[in-house]
Amino acid sequence: MRTEDIVSLPCLFFWTLRPITAKPTFTFNYSAPLGWTWNTAALAVGGQSLSEQLAQSRINTDIESAVIDAVSSYGFSTSGVVVRNAVRPDNIVVSPPGTCSKAYGQENGAVTKKCLAGNVALSAASLYSKESSIDVTSPVALAKSNWENIATKVFASLTTKAGVKFYGPITVTA
Repeated sequence: MRTEDIVSLPCLFFWTLRPITAKPTFTFNYSAPLGWTWNTAALAVGGQSLSEQLAQSRINTDIESAVIDAVSSYGFSTSGVVVRNAVRPDNIVVSPPGTCSKAYGQENGAVTKKCLAGNVALSAASLYSKESSIDVTSPVALAKSNWENIATKVFASLTTKAGVKFYGPITVTA
């Protein structure tokens, strides 16, 4: 056995222990932006989608764009990448900014509070958040650390471009 072979064996062994997958799942806890909600009553506030279908389309577009842009930003091909999400829009009445009266409260364009019992100060209303996931299928398997970096960019994109409020980082399972 050559010296070069001995040196490379630990590296090869280390690399094979790292999780590699072409089908990661991103899990997260969030408050939806107004555009990811809808309301059939005349009480809809500006920014809410006009129907469940429009809200779902907006969710799908925002999430797919964030994932594809994140994958591409690291130099990986996006050809054949499929993005599916479990995020569903809510049919809710949203109080005007700064208030919370028998409805849901908004802060900075995200639905963050629930006050269905009556009038309360927005700061005293209960937190409104949901847990959901995104499944990605890629023709190329990547290390879990690559998917974690991609998830960080998805987090940033959905926060800044779509107005999602996250409660903690996106978790990646391989």
